Amino acid sequence: MSLKGNALIGQSGGPTIVINGSLVGAIEAAEKHSEIDRFFGAEHGLTGVLNERLFDLFREDDEVIRQMRYTPSAGLGTCRLKPKEEDLLRCMEVFKAHNIRYFFYNGGNDSQLTCHMISELAKNSDWEMRVIGIPKTIDNDLVITDNCPGFGSAARYAAWAVQAAARDALAFGNVEVLEVMGRHAGWLTGSTQCGRQEDWMAPHLVYLPEVTVDPDKFLADCKSCYDDYGYLVVAVSEGFKFGESEQATTSEKLDEFGHARLGGVAEALGNMIEEAIGVRARFDTLGNLQRAFSPCMSKVDADEAFAVGQDAVNRAVAGETDVMVTIKRTSNDPFEFECETTSLMSVADKTKLVPDEWINADKNGVTQEFVDYCTPLLSESAFELPPGLPVYPVFQKHFVEPKLGKYVRSK
Repeated sequence: MSLKGNALIGQSGGPTIVINGSLVGAIEAAEKHSEIDRFFGAEHGLTGVLNERLFDLFREDDEVIRQMRYTPSAGLGTCRLKPKEEDLLRCMEVFKAHNIRYFFYNGGNDSQLTCHMISELAKNSDWEMRVIGIPKTIDNDLVITDNCPGFGSAARYAAWAVQAAARDALAFGNVEVLEVMGRHAGWLTGSTQCGRQEDWMAPHLVYLPEVTVDPDKFLADCKSCYDDYGYLVVAVSEGFKFGESEQATTSEKLDEFGHARLGGVAEALGNMIEEAIGVRARFDTLGNLQRAFSPCMSKVDADEAFAVGQDAVNRAVAGETDVMVTIKRTSNDPFEFECETTSLMSVADKTKLVPDEWINADKNGVTQEFVDYCTPLLSESAFELPPGLPVYPVFQKHFVEPKLGKYVRSK
């Protein structure tokens, strides 16, 4: 049944290199549907909804929107906000005040949970609206979908960075430990092995958070690889842990969802290796560049991101709601895909781990099946790099007039 009104989209959680591709896909689709009068962007995700910081995407310059498709990080601004019941009620007030009939939220598993909560509230209210989640995460840990937009480009960067760091280690005959994002799921860390074409090449050892590691075996494996190759490169997830203990190194600080902030694993392991085998060990943390280094944008990733944004809007206008768009791989070589959906409840707050059978028997690397899965997602560049340095576009942000009073969130 046709539903006419305004639409709203927000970006949530850690940004990716291709997240704005989903936004552009949604904007271009919305422009083709007469059911959508105005299409608003929420500044800084749900925070913008609560504070009525909504701006009209249909008023943005066409050239800015075109360039935004290949611009990294969240063009709307993002947030990490775990909503309380009062926040959800406020959201409904904002939706009604601004005639929002379509709501799209682009994020990972925590964001999809938020999306589901809003969908459930809408179902039990007197306000008809359609709610659809758009997948995004460099961690690649959303269930149901074959892969997550954002992962392929981050994997391309991680694999490339490991190969580059390995050249330095090879030149000096040193040890290099690289820390890759991934709290519980090791998809991104495992993807670094895609660059290892021969045994002597890096990374020689890869440790995922899905496995617990024996310290003695870890050091023995390090020494064995160094003796074999004359240098050593180790890729390790930030969620690395010894035995059944917690992560090797964590901060005492918590993020907005109550998760410990991770970091320092590469440095801790590098010190261990240096002391054990007597070879200088350097360490690097790939950090935020994993989700922002646009020269490593993957074509497959960019195409997927655009497609899921476009598909979300088309499905919502057609009547679908309370679902997240998913990716179904239909061919591996050449890589082809199509968009499907799953219920928001089926993905909300769930984590897809690397399957046990895709981790090698020694628990210090991944199998060929893992490499075959990842390789098409990161192999081809999305565009030819232009000369000079990039100049990224920004939205002008024509904000709507607030219609509600100031929102004060309880602590």
